[in-house]
Amino acid sequence: MDGEPKGRRSGSHEEPSVWEWVTAAGGTLLVLGTVGLMLSEALRGESTPPDVVVSVERVEAVENGFRVEFRVENRGGETAAGVKVEGEVRGGGGTTETSEMTLDYIPGRATRRGGLFFREDPRGSGLTLRASGYAEP
Repeated sequence: MDGEPKGRRSGSHEEPSVWEWVTAAGGTLLVLGTVGLMLSEALRGESTPPDVVVSVERVEAVENGFRVEFRVENRGGETAAGVKVEGEVRGGGGTTETSEMTLDYIPGRATRRGGLFFREDPRGSGLTLRASGYAEP
């Protein structure tokens, strides 16, 4: 009797409490949900290379020119790092103004936003935006 806890007899068995059952059920659901999510992503074929598409959202006049706000969407499944976005405005008289910026990363099937600045008004000119490159993270 010296090594036995008080209130328990040798060979006795207590039923688990309701909270033990709730905790066990919650843990089981979390594990099954995680495994299910991993399987669904594996079966969906998420390993497609980045497919980066740039679109203009808004053009606004600012103090020193114009700001072109854009949206970049990675339609592929893999992450694209160091995504370089270039903008070009063809002004009157055949002049061309360029602006560029780099987004750190765009996860697969995700969207990021950014902006470019120009001196010329891009609304009446030939505005072109494109993603010119990325790196694998």
